Amino acid sequence: MPMSNSDVDSGTSALLDAKEAGAKEAGAKEAGANEAPRGGRAGAEGAAEPMKMASASSTAGSTDVAFAEALSALRASLGTEPDQLFLSYTEGHDLGELARATAALPPSVRVHGSSSCLSVMTAAGVHGAPGPGLALFGIADAQGAYGAAVEPIGESPRAAATRAARRAMEDAGRAGKPPALFWLTAPLGVEEQVLCGIEDAVGADVPVFGGTSAADSLDGALSQLGRGQAHRDAVLLSALYPSGEVAHAFGSGYAPTEHRGWVTRSEGRRVPEIDGQPAAEVYNRWTGGMFAAQLGGGSIAAESALCPLGRPSGWAGKAPQFLLIHPNAVDKDNALTFGVHINEGDELALMKGSRGGVLHRIQSVAGAALEATRPSFQPQGALVIFCAGCMLAVRDDIGRVVQGMTAALGTTPFLGTFTFGEQGCFVRGKNQHANLSIAVVLFGQSTQNEP
Repeated sequence: MPMSNSDVDSGTSALLDAKEAGAKEAGAKEAGANEAPRGGRAGAEGAAEPMKMASASSTAGSTDVAFAEALSALRASLGTEPDQLFLSYTEGHDLGELARATAALPPSVRVHGSSSCLSVMTAAGVHGAPGPGLALFGIADAQGAYGAAVEPIGESPRAAATRAARRAMEDAGRAGKPPALFWLTAPLGVEEQVLCGIEDAVGADVPVFGGTSAADSLDGALSQLGRGQAHRDAVLLSALYPSGEVAHAFGSGYAPTEHRGWVTRSEGRRVPEIDGQPAAEVYNRWTGGMFAAQLGGGSIAAESALCPLGRPSGWAGKAPQFLLIHPNAVDKDNALTFGVHINEGDELALMKGSRGGVLHRIQSVAGAALEATRPSFQPQGALVIFCAGCMLAVRDDIGRVVQGMTAALGTTPFLGTFTFGEQGCFVRGKNQHANLSIAVVLFGQSTQNEP
């Protein structure tokens, strides 16, 4: 179906049970794989404790105080150290202090962090804006395996992503064994190449979800944070092998209109012509003159958030799905610049959204992830990617997004990041980079042995 307010793409992956996971891990050791250092945890009877998840946040102005405050609350909720720690933080936080704080964590803790636009989210609310925000999400899972790797982009984003994927699997002690899911943080502008590099390492069937690092503005200081390593231009990957189950959904709050055209000139993320005419003039005509004042040059990122373009990207039944593309600016020659690479010959459609659609979409996406699971599935935690452009369009009412997550998942802890691009799996074997989209990755366990 087209990506309308009632459409979401979702999927689920049943993971190895404890016995199978142990056998796989033993095989990896025999094959010479490097086992990630981690401490096992056992209950009263000596059995490993079940998977646990928690989130915590802080709005303290000092970075070291904020991290220590959130980490203390996270440890208290988990009752132990996390095996995998995800961070989301606003641009004002000191990267050097964050790097030092994560370097001081126990060696068993894997770290994956990204800057977020203006604020961050947890089930407790939206944190930051005004002021700084920082949030953590931790997974304690002695029966699972987790690995993280960061690679500077250098001259080849694709090659860097391939190295990061392989290193993340090695770091999890599962060298050469594709994970249930890769969680990705990419720098701005090279996302498609990064996805190709991950596919080079593991093939097309491993879901890749995540988002592009963001800042308070498009020219702000976005960053990626590995354990003890802060970067401005790196690919960061976590290879996730939870002992439970993982489900995911990817969607938007937009529907296609009748306006369609073909790209007749393209320069990557800059499109001079649609249907042989200046692209901005075509876009302005499609929107009823909405961008007349910006013809000849100007930013349109805020104004275009509810009327982006879409590119057909796969099918659901007999109807096309659309990859959302956000027009950011008009150049002097009336070319349009975008947040997604566009090819000559691509078909583009004008999409239509609304504030209400954006605000309610998170509940639909989270609900779709939940519906993809088995009937007895119990959600334990979630990672959420929410487009910064969508957030800015509804900024004065952003608390309703948290309410939507709560309506779908109850008190399930989650971490939400506001990103400058979204990566997800629309259909099996087709990981893609999009704009103005929402992704939910849901972790949990089934209480019964179901087929």
